[in-house]
Amino acid sequence: MSDAATPPGPEGAVTNVTPSAAPSAGGKGLDPAKAFAALGNPLRWSIYQMLADGRAMSASEVAAVVKRDFDGVSKHLRLMRSAGVLASKRGEDRRLELYHIPETIRRADGVADLGFCVIRLPVGGGR
Repeated sequence: MSDAATPPGPEGAVTNVTPSAAPSAGGKGLDPAKAFAALGNPLRWSIYQMLADGRAMSASEVAAVVKRDFDGVSKHLRLMRSAGVLASKRGEDRRLELYHIPETIRRADGVADLGFCVIRLPVGGGR
């Protein structure tokens, strides 16, 4: 399969998914079914797109942007972390958990290499 770009799709759609030539360090050990299940929910997909530029956000920041309750957003973030498509780190004051796409998966802004495929995500849209 070629890595040629496809025409842009609708806003927020996957514009190009290609098989990886070789698994990357970030994608190593990812279960494709769990990864796609984690990204298959519309809210989780929009959160993943929001983090595609490399930013790290707390559950309360994400909840404010997507206009959803903290508990629900926190559960979605934990599910994506357990699937391996997100990682988390403690904030400066150690009370906040900051979620981000690991650098081993995020090759560049808007490019997520899950090991079994590469996803090009739209980057832009502010917080």
